[in-house]
Amino acid sequence: MNDPSISRSRWRLLPGFALAAMLAIGLIASLEALIFRHADWSGGFSLQALAGGDAASALSKSLQKEMPFAAALVTADRVFGWVALGDLGPRVRRGCDGWLFLADELVVHPGREKVFRARIAMIGRVATFLESRSIALVVVPVPDKSRLATPYLCGIERAPVLADRLQRFAAGLKTRNIKAVDLLPALSARDGEGYYRTDTHWNEQGARRVAEAIAANLRRWELAPAAQLTFELTAEPGRERVGDLIRLAGLDQVSPPMRPRGDFESPVRIRQIPKQAIGILDDVAAPEVTVIGTSFSRRGNFIGSMSLVLAAPVANMAQDGGGVFTAAIDYFRNPAFAETPPRVIVWEIPERLLDEPITPSDERWAEALAVPSR
Repeated sequence: MNDPSISRSRWRLLPGFALAAMLAIGLIASLEALIFRHADWSGGFSLQALAGGDAASALSKSLQKEMPFAAALVTADRVFGWVALGDLGPRVRRGCDGWLFLADELVVHPGREKVFRARIAMIGRVATFLESRSIALVVVPVPDKSRLATPYLCGIERAPVLADRLQRFAAGLKTRNIKAVDLLPALSARDGEGYYRTDTHWNEQGARRVAEAIAANLRRWELAPAAQLTFELTAEPGRERVGDLIRLAGLDQVSPPMRPRGDFESPVRIRQIPKQAIGILDDVAAPEVTVIGTSFSRRGNFIGSMSLVLAAPVANMAQDGGGVFTAAIDYFRNPAFAETPPRVIVWEIPERLLDEPITPSDERWAEALAVPSR
C-alpha cells in the first residue's frame, strides 16, 4: 500500500527537478555557444577587464546572442516561477481575483520633497511658457491603480507616506495657479474597476469617465471647443486582452494556465461621421485641444472618448514609455506646435511618476524654455 506522505514528498521535489533541468539546459547551451559558435570575447580577457566586470558583461551579451535556446529558457523560467510559486518577477505584484499591480507604484523614493518642489517648479515654467503663447495648460494627475483597486490588493501594502501624494501635488499646482483636474471622484466610483486587471492603465470605462471629468472642467473654465462633430459607436466582438503586466512578467508568449488570464473586453469603435463631403483643397481646422503625456493617453480609447464627449477633434501627442516631460519636449520642438498651436494643452501625468528622480536633461530643458519679453 502506497504511503500518501511519500507521494506528497515526491510532488514537492518536482519544482526542484524542473529548476535543475533548466539550469542544466542553460549550461549545455552556454558551452555549445562558447565551443562551437565561438562566442565573442570582445570585452577582453585582461585582469583589468575581469576586475571591472567588462569581460563578464561582454560574455553575457555574446551568450544571449549566440545561445539557441536563450528566449525559450527565459520564458520557461518565468513559467516555472508562475506555475510553481505564483511569482511574476520583481516589477509585478499579484493581488486577488486575477488582479495584477505594478510594483513601481509602491516605491518610496528618497528625497521625495525636493523632487516634488522641483517638478512643480518645472511645470510652472511650462505653464508660463504656454501662457506667453496664449495657450492654456490643464494638468491631469492619474491616480495609481493600487490606490483605487483596494479590494483586490489582498496583502499588497502601500506605504502610508504615499497616501497624500496626489493631494500634495494638487496643492503645489494650486499655489502656482495651474489648473488641475481631480480624477479621484470619477475613478473611485468604480471601486478600481476603471482599470484593467492585468494592465497598468485604465480600461475603456475608466477612460470614458476620465474624459467626461476633463470635459466638464474645460467647460467650467470656458476652455472647451465648440461642438462640431458627431460620432457612431460600434461594439466589436469580445476577446482576451493580454495586459502590459503580463508582458512585464515575461509571460505574454504562452497561454493560460501557463500565465494569468488577460482581461476580456469588447472594444468600442468610435467613428466620426462627416457632416458633409470635404474636398482635398478644403481647409480643415486644427484641433483646439491637444493631449500630451504618457501611455495612459494611448490606452482605453481615451482620445476617442475625449473627442466624443467634447464633440470636437482632439490631437494626441502623448508617448509610450516616456517620463513626465518626454512628450512635452518632443511636441514643443515639433513644427506643428508653432504653426498650428492649440488653444488648450491637457497634460496627463501618472501619479507614480510624480516623485521619481528628475533627469538633469529635463531640468535643463525646462530652464531653457524661452518666454518672450512684453
